[in-house]
Amino acid sequence: MGKLFKRLRLKRMSSFFLLNTTVRTKKPFFEEFVLHGMIKGREQDMNQNLIGIYKGELSERQINELKDLTRVFTQSLNTGILTTSIQTLTLLVAQEDSQLTAGHTDRYYLLTQELQKLPHCEDEFYFVYDYRKRKFVENPMRKCFSLMKISIVPSKLEDLIQTVKDIKQDVFAGFNICAVESGILVVDVLLTSPILERIHKGGKIPDSLRSDQHYLYLAGLTELLADPAICNYVHTRAIGDRTEF
Repeated sequence: MGKLFKRLRLKRMSSFFLLNTTVRTKKPFFEEFVLHGMIKGREQDMNQNLIGIYKGELSERQINELKDLTRVFTQSLNTGILTTSIQTLTLLVAQEDSQLTAGHTDRYYLLTQELQKLPHCEDEFYFVYDYRKRKFVENPMRKCFSLMKISIVPSKLEDLIQTVKDIKQDVFAGFNICAVESGILVVDVLLTSPILERIHKGGKIPDSLRSDQHYLYLAGLTELLADPAICNYVHTRAIGDRTEF
């Protein structure tokens, strides 16, 4: 596992320099953000779970088509339009009034299967839940807990998601778009994890668990996502935070 983390770190650093060269411009990098149900700079009561990123701006007809398709799978689908000096991105988020669960991610997977059949979704979308094989959900009510909350520029969202995907583990994951602050997204990275659940409930992690494979996975993933190649700032982290000890 250590070698895999090392390879990914090198890959992300190379990607960072390439992105940094690409987006260098005199214009403001982040010019506009529009998302129904989200207020700039303030976190919301509703959870905005990221489903996909569209490279471009969707028309009203396309947005309505997506909403009609999603009624069976989730309460509501919101779209956020990110306009930068070099590209326009549209975020698809499922708005939920409850904490992300394994059952939610399963519904998002089924939704993604349907979205991928739409002509305008085939090439320009990057989906969070596009894994090839449906995961078995033993307990749909199993909750996802925060691994870390970070600030990130929109252009690095794919790097963030792909890093979590690349480390193969038996977990359900999600990305909650918490807020927008001065053109930067605040994203909560969520995972199903008995260790994260224990920390969330105020429990301490004994030394005997620190050599456990799952703990090492959480620690390694935390370090990868905290790298400046991906995130601008770490607000909270469950592993390595003083509250863990």
